[in-house]
Amino acid sequence: MAQSPLKKILIIAGLMLVLVVPLLMIQAKINERQQRAMLVSAQISDQYGGEQTLSGPVILVPQVRPYEVMYTDKETGEPRSRVEARHERVARVPETLAIDGRLRTRTLYRGIYGTPVYRSQLNVEAAFPAGWGEPREPAFRDERDAWLMLRVGDLRGLAERPRLRIGDRTLTLLEPDEIPDSLGGNVLVARLPDDLTGPFTVSVELNLNGSRSLAALPLAKETRMMVRGDWPHPGFTGLLLPAEREVGDEGFMGRWYTNSLAAAGAISCAGDNALCPDSQKALRVELVQPVTGLLSSERALKYSYLIVGLTFAAFFLFEVMRRLPVHPMQYLLVGLALAMFYLLLVALGEHLDFAWAYGLGGVACVGVIGVYLGAVLRSARAGWGFAGAQALVLALIYAILNAEDFALLMGSSLLFVTLATVMVLTRHVDWSAAQTRGR
Repeated sequence: MAQSPLKKILIIAGLMLVLVVPLLMIQAKINERQQRAMLVSAQISDQYGGEQTLSGPVILVPQVRPYEVMYTDKETGEPRSRVEARHERVARVPETLAIDGRLRTRTLYRGIYGTPVYRSQLNVEAAFPAGWGEPREPAFRDERDAWLMLRVGDLRGLAERPRLRIGDRTLTLLEPDEIPDSLGGNVLVARLPDDLTGPFTVSVELNLNGSRSLAALPLAKETRMMVRGDWPHPGFTGLLLPAEREVGDEGFMGRWYTNSLAAAGAISCAGDNALCPDSQKALRVELVQPVTGLLSSERALKYSYLIVGLTFAAFFLFEVMRRLPVHPMQYLLVGLALAMFYLLLVALGEHLDFAWAYGLGGVACVGVIGVYLGAVLRSARAGWGFAGAQALVLALIYAILNAEDFALLMGSSLLFVTLATVMVLTRHVDWSAAQTRGR
């Protein structure tokens, strides 16, 4: 070595800091593409139908509640009270709620980015008990009509007008301008017949478009829900996992059972307008997209500093063992070639399967390094030996990326074996003598 080992180590450390810049720029590019993918997904959802959450049906019972109002007498200045009446509607949940849903899924693309969407056929049956119209004490029933209300996540997803029936009677839905603002948006409301008394069962048929997920709030004393779909990668989240499930290449099936004791939080959260902002209170199935090329590239980029460090360590070891100096510019060019591998990986991963993108990018990177080092080290055998070692490291990193549960173990083992190899190969090196020659 023409320079002392300590000085060369400091130069190598400086070069690694320089290479942080292009690697961070590649990370920024990945973030930019991921944001673009999320934006496209949001745009598709806005135009096709967003994530759908079914809430209800519930009955809104009109009542008048007396309440005491405190005020100050203007003449005497003494505090007084009076009783006023407040007109309100309170929600009545059904005894039993049965939901049967079938999803037909596909992926909609805009450019190279896509998001999963579905068209659902939902059959809902809700059984209400006798006495559903009784007010809560101390309130009393007023003369307004009782309403049946059903809430969905995004009304734009309605493929056709929903059908609500009580026996052979079809209920007429109120138009949006007839629904009070206090109920919020995305609600379906129908007046119950004046002569309806006693227990009854309402059935609802919905053809609902949506994207990414379908969920239902268990607003009943007993809730049963079954959802089938042709998406091979479902994710079951929310309040409870399904009691029964089947997942295969042809699709999935999930079946949930719950009750008002287990779902008390959801019923309390929904309140009198059947609106619960907490997504964890619903029974939910998500259409999970397999790991995308961008996400895999981001994971691979986390190992870039390790690969560059191992490569520079190998060069330094070659200098020590063979006493053949390698110029810092040659270190830098090889490091830039490795950085280009990750840029190629991101670019190819948007159009090809990640395995193909990784393989093509690796072959290109290893080929360039092999040809270059064959000339730098004045030995084709040494140059391609380095390139082969580089290919082996890239292959090991690929294995680590595909072994999520064992990634830490495999990565730690790789570092340990590398350190042990360096220690064995340099056990007879006289570092003091190398330092003296460098001076």
